[in-house]
Amino acid sequence: MEEQANEPGPVMKFIQDYRLKMLIPELLVVFGVWYFLPILDTSFTPLYGNVYEGFGVFQYIFQPLFFLPSGVLVFATAFTLHGIYPLDNYHEGKIPELPRAAVVMIIISFVLLPVLVGFQMIGYYMTEMTEFISRNPFWERVESVGDLLFYAGPMFFVGLQWWLLIPVFFLAQGVDGIHKIAHHETSSEKITLIFYFLWPVSMPFFFDPVEIMAMVALSIPAFAFYSYIRPYYTYVTAIHTLTFAILLLAAVIVAPFLPLMNIWFPGFIQPHIPPRTIPWPF
Repeated sequence: MEEQANEPGPVMKFIQDYRLKMLIPELLVVFGVWYFLPILDTSFTPLYGNVYEGFGVFQYIFQPLFFLPSGVLVFATAFTLHGIYPLDNYHEGKIPELPRAAVVMIIISFVLLPVLVGFQMIGYYMTEMTEFISRNPFWERVESVGDLLFYAGPMFFVGLQWWLLIPVFFLAQGVDGIHKIAHHETSSEKITLIFYFLWPVSMPFFFDPVEIMAMVALSIPAFAFYSYIRPYYTYVTAIHTLTFAILLLAAVIVAPFLPLMNIWFPGFIQPHIPPRTIPWPF
């Protein structure tokens, strides 16, 4: 008698089909937007106001629902844009029918933040380019830039922190590179490793010690979770953890000089850390 594989329930099937496990990095970016967003009238502006009000009539292009807080909309978009995953599976012939919910979710995403979602969609399909063009070191870097637009797009289009393009470029190249190595999907592991290590080297140029500590505190558990759901990630997680540990030690040693970029280009990185809203008793 043959054993039948257990079919996932409707909730788990929805989580699998829409890749909701990827919400971990996306929500980290959302909270990063709230953290980096310039402070205006309140101590937590993205939860209260429209960041595009100063754009005049163009604010309606960026955010048609101008009366809602931009931070809340980017939080909602992190969920609704997951309709792109079953849509992509349908176009690749992996599923026979296009789920209507996926189309509705994508339409909602464009209604919420059309410019942001437009660039995120471009970024997502850039990550597919190597499958259609060629898997070589150049197009693999282009593919990683797609990750930059898809995952970190809110930093630029809602957080309005354009200086982050440089460090996030290295971050996208590094994290996507270690992902490629884990999946054996890179045409050159040596080149991919070089771009991976450019990421921790670049971080002290743009962030202060507290921010680097926060990255370590958030990212190590996130990759540990990936090791749990994908055991073959264990060895790259070990490399990633070691890299973070070395980065943190280096940041502590050179803490008075961080971010290094402001030493050579004073004011390149504007003050962006919001004041503490709750008095700390210690």
